[in-house]
Parts: sequence; C-alpha cells; structure tokens
Amino acid sequence: MKKNVTYLLAWLCLALFSACKKSTPDKLTANDAKTTFKVDNINGTNFAIENTFTNPLIPRGADPWVAQKNGVYYFTYTQGGKLVLYKTSVMTELALAASYDAWIPPQGMPYSKNLWAPELHEIDNKWYIYFAADDGTNANHRMYVVENTSADPTQGTWVLKGKVADSTDQWAIDGTVFKYNGQMYMLWSGGNAGAAPQRIYIAQMSNPWTITSPKAIISSPTYSWEKNGNAINEGPEAIINPNGQLFVVYSGSGYWVDTYCLGLLSLNLNGDPMNPADWVKTSNPVFSMNADSGAFGPGHNGFFKSPDGTEDWIIYHARSAAGGGGRNARIQKFTWNADGTPNFGVPVKIGSPVLKPSGEPIRKMYTKENWSIAGFSSEELNNSRLAIRIIDDDPSTPWIARYSAPATNYPDHWITVDMGDTLPVDGFVFIQKDGDRKIKELQILVGNDNQTWENLGTTTLLNLYPNKQYFTLPARKQFRYFKLVPISGLDTQPQPGLAEAGTFMLDR
Repeated sequence: MKKNVTYLLAWLCLALFSACKKSTPDKLTANDAKTTFKVDNINGTNFAIENTFTNPLIPRGADPWVAQKNGVYYFTYTQGGKLVLYKTSVMTELALAASYDAWIPPQGMPYSKNLWAPELHEIDNKWYIYFAADDGTNANHRMYVVENTSADPTQGTWVLKGKVADSTDQWAIDGTVFKYNGQMYMLWSGGNAGAAPQRIYIAQMSNPWTITSPKAIISSPTYSWEKNGNAINEGPEAIINPNGQLFVVYSGSGYWVDTYCLGLLSLNLNGDPMNPADWVKTSNPVFSMNADSGAFGPGHNGFFKSPDGTEDWIIYHARSAAGGGGRNARIQKFTWNADGTPNFGVPVKIGSPVLKPSGEPIRKMYTKENWSIAGFSSEELNNSRLAIRIIDDDPSTPWIARYSAPATNYPDHWITVDMGDTLPVDGFVFIQKDGDRKIKELQILVGNDNQTWENLGTTTLLNLYPNKQYFTLPARKQFRYFKLVPISGLDTQPQPGLAEAGTFMLDR
C-alpha cells in the first residue's frame, strides 16, 4: 500500500512539473485551472464593478426604434435621406454599434426625401422597414415599406414593396404594424396634408404592404397637453402586456415643444381594435418633461426586452436643454401597474448611473493603484501630456506623443503599461482624448517580461470622447504588461493621443 502511495505522489509531481514546463511566458494561451487560481487570489478591492450606464446613449437619435432577434439589437432613427441600421448585442453600448446603409432612395421619386421615423419589423421570416417619405413637400408624405429576405437585416438587399395606404391615400407618417389575435394591423398618424389636427388611425392588413380595410380614428388630440405647439397625436406604438391586453402608446403635442409627451390608449377587454368606442384614453400623460432630469420633449418611443428576457425597456428621444436643440436617444426600464397598464415612471436624469438591462455583460474593471508606465516612444511635455496620464483615471489629461520637427508619424509611437502583477484579463477599455489627434487603429500586444510580445490584433476606435470603448478577447489571457501601438489616426495630425487605457474581467 505504501509503495502505491509513493508511486502516486511521484506521478502527481511529474504531472505538475510537465504542466509548469508547458506554461511559457511567450505563449499566452488560456489556462482555465491557472486562471481560476489567479482569480480566486485577486483581492476584490482590485476591481471597480461596471454594471451601470448613463443616458443619453448617443448624442442623436430622433424617432428611435429597436428590433431584436437572437440576442442582437437593431437600432434605427430618422436620418432624412436614407435608412440606416445599427447592430449591437449590448444596447447600453449603442454608441459603439456598427452602422449599415440599408436603403437609399433613388432621386426624383415621391419617396426620395424627408424619410422619417423608420421602423424595422420581422414578419414571417422576412424583414421590413416602414417609413414616411415625400418628394420634398411635406403635404405629400405617405408611408412606404422595403423588404429584405436575408436572415440578418444588415445583409442582403432591400427592395421597395411600395406605398402602404388605405383607399383615401391621405397624408400619413409614423407608421407601425402589429399582430393581435391573428390579425395584422397598421397604426399611423394622419391629418389634412400635414395640418393639425393629427390623429391616430388604424386599419387591417392582408400582408406587410397591403391595407385591406377602411381606416378608423382611435385617437384625436382633445386634452390641453396634446395641443401644445399644435394639436397632434403621432408616433403610435402597440404593446401587449403579460396578460395579453393591448395598449397604444403615442406622442402628444408638437415634437418641437418642451412639453411633448407620451399618452396611452387601452383596448377594452375583448374589444375590437377597429372599433373606436373600444379604446379608452388616459386623461393625463404617462411620460412627460422633467427639467431636473434634462428631459425636454420626451416622446416617440419603442420597446424592447433585456437580453435575458426578464425586463421591459422603453427607448425614446428627448432634448437635454429647454427651448429646442437636437434630440437624443435614451432608454430606461419600466414595469406594469396592478391594472395592467405600463408604468414608465419619470425620465431618468442624464449623466446619472442606471443599472444595465439584466443579462448585459458586467465588467470588473481593474483599478490602477499599482500600475505604472514601463516605457514609451515619446510624450509631450507641454501641458503635462505625459505618458502616465493614460492610466490616471482622468480622461481630461491625455497622453500625447510630443511634437517634433519634422513631426513623427504613425506608427512610430508606442506606450507600455505595467499592471504590477500577472493578471487574468478578458479585455481592454479605452477612452479617446478630447480634441484632435485621435487614434483610429490601435494595435495591442501583451507579455510577461516587457520584452517578448504576443500580438492580440488591432482594434478600431471611434470618435466618441468621453465614451468608453471595449476590446473583448475571444478567450481569457494572463499577462503583466500590455503595449499599445497607434497605427493610424482619425485626422492628419501625426502625433497620436489617448485619454485612458485599462483592462477588465467579465463577471461570469
């Protein structure tokens, strides 16, 4: 027995020796057992948990809309001359989403100009974008739809299916579609050649591009809060609560006034969506201006689910200051009242931390108390734009390569960071500097001895100061040093700059 134990111990020692021998600093492949050990021995104070976001998501986004499928969110908004889709798996990181020109109308057509309020819908395994457009004259606005048979709406070809109109063929904007009890319907806002009052109409459809019934008016601006700026009901969106009750959330008043807001229509139990008498309007707005939150003119909304499907979220636009200005896209979670109606609360204050939608990645950001700069090609002494600034947690104090004559160009600059210990890392976080000389392509290398490097590839940075941008690794790595090599810039200035760099682990 003692002899067997001796053999067993000898075999274990040999196995451990072999494992250690195979783990060399110049090949940073993931090692789950070693990584787990390292993670377990990292003090929690070395992390700052990143589980929040702030509104607005992007500095633009009038008439925002979100569709989701298989963990992917597709975002669009009014851009006037074309239909554009943005694709992301993380809504709170919408600013980083890749954009795709879906459809650009030919010139000289009735639908060539003023493309408003696009909405993406998947119907019977095909994608459709509904939008309002005209020939340059607002009175000629009508609803149109394009179709794409690709599984991914950012791929394939979009084909115009035509105008979507009832028999009266009158002015129409803000079209949306939904199915209820097996029947497909269209909702839209219409008026007399665009003049007030604008009303909410509904009609039945036989397919995604054909209205087959007379239209019915289910809402007209009657309350004072629906008439600020002009008597308008627009931007209708259908939503069905967990009990199967149908509601329509719409926007009231002129979008250009601070008191633009959301109203609510409720369909009676067992009611007919085509019967105006079966719809009940809530007498007060259900979501409205909040000056303390920096939410002026909140309206024109859409809905989506959190990644894990457990939460309901609203997306809407608002202006950050009173008296006009650009509209930007924002999101926040909502709940349901005891009577089944949606409870949107009040607009969340811009710049204030909000918990991310459930199921979004939670990052453990490494703190930098023990970090240092292990080397750099150059730094700019003017205005103290030193290499150490890249890890000082202050985006307003960037590292910038120094001026020279002649000026040093890409990619002759680099900077190396020492994290103070060999750490498990799932990715990197970067913040662009303010102003010019922003980096476009950034090469990332890692190593354990500040001499031997593994190239992790090149990431493309966007002009998004002060938003964080992430580079997530396909597998967890362990290293002590990382080296950043700017390859190209977003402008012609030769000296690159970067505000902040860091690393993180995912909370798995």
